Amino acid sequence: MRRGPIGLVVGITLASTLAAVVVVRWRSARAEEALAKARAILAMPITAAPELHEIPAGDALDALDRAAELGREELALRHYAQALAHLRAGDLIFAEGSLSAARHELGGWTADLRVLAGAIDRARLRPAQARAHLADALSRDPDNPRALLLHADLALDAQDGRAAAVALARLLEQAPELPALHNRRGLALELNGAPEAAEAAFRRAVELDPSFPSAWINLGRMLRRRDALEEASAAFATATEHAVGDPDAWLGRGLCALDRGELSEARAAFERVRELAPHEVGGRVGLGDLALAEGDLPAALQSYRAAVRELPREGRLWVKLGNALVRAGAPAEAEQAFREAISVEPTLAAAHNGLGAVLLGNGRNEEAATSLRRAAELDPADPHPLMNLALLHERSGERDRAAEAWRAALARDPSSQIARRRLATL
Repeated sequence: MRRGPIGLVVGITLASTLAAVVVVRWRSARAEEALAKARAILAMPITAAPELHEIPAGDALDALDRAAELGREELALRHYAQALAHLRAGDLIFAEGSLSAARHELGGWTADLRVLAGAIDRARLRPAQARAHLADALSRDPDNPRALLLHADLALDAQDGRAAAVALARLLEQAPELPALHNRRGLALELNGAPEAAEAAFRRAVELDPSFPSAWINLGRMLRRRDALEEASAAFATATEHAVGDPDAWLGRGLCALDRGELSEARAAFERVRELAPHEVGGRVGLGDLALAEGDLPAALQSYRAAVRELPREGRLWVKLGNALVRAGAPAEAEQAFREAISVEPTLAAAHNGLGAVLLGNGRNEEAATSLRRAAELDPADPHPLMNLALLHERSGERDRAAEAWRAALARDPSSQIARRRLATL
């Protein structure tokens, strides 16, 4: 029996409809897969991407593009991914714009949007605004790991080791094996005056991730501080192996080489710092320290003067300049440098000690004693202000007070042969 024209048309139409349904369903399934991939990337846990800028937002945008090609578009997700991508690229104005668009699509704030807003404000050096976003994020989700991490980072920026330690303790309960958290915990402990615990935290970080350059650099700093120069040098060398372009790693190598008297190695490292970061003062100051070690006072002074011009709010740089000016026989300029240091960092013990020493050399004993006592109060571990104070009392003929100051200096540094010999003569 032959099929009629109407039956043929109906059959073709039905087949076409079924085929279209299959295609629509296939496209819908593929679009949902792409959206699910984008969501998974953007919700990447802190263990996989500790920093917001480490989230591969570009991959999420690729997945969202694929979903859009298949007929599915989620603008809020796209704007959020774009904000993350801009943050990663350092385009902070564009990041704010995309974040605002995401908030508009969602009809208001979420904890994640607040965290991102806080991160952008932190990057734009607006800590007050960042803290306001953080407070709102934590009020919405008190255990949000990225909010807690932002809390820790803002606290570290503000030199508030205690607040940072509290936030990090909560985070470590969620991710005890995350190297970045142990590295930050080390910084918090350092601020809290617990160097041994800080060193242990940095060691834990590199144990968990032997290729973590920031932790190696921080460990190197702690080791250098306690004069473990060989181990410190090894830590900085490891950092340069894993981050060959990190100027802080090369600076640490140079400082350790300088401490060991290996001047040619120090010069190479400091010049590498200057090459990698020509606008940062670390390499310039390192070369100034090297020039001082070589006895080239004009070169040292030139480096230090350039450094304080670039960073006039860094008290330690003024102290370096002041010490070099003392060696160059320019006490009036040295006094001014130490006073500049105190004006920008009133609690910098080395600045008060330097000023006291200059005033002592000028015979201004009463002013010198005030500065030296202040230095001794500010740094309870440093014997030098007490040694200078002892010399002041000796010159004033106050033998008992001089002996008391020498004994106090020895209590801080029992290995000081100068203090021991001077005390024996009194």
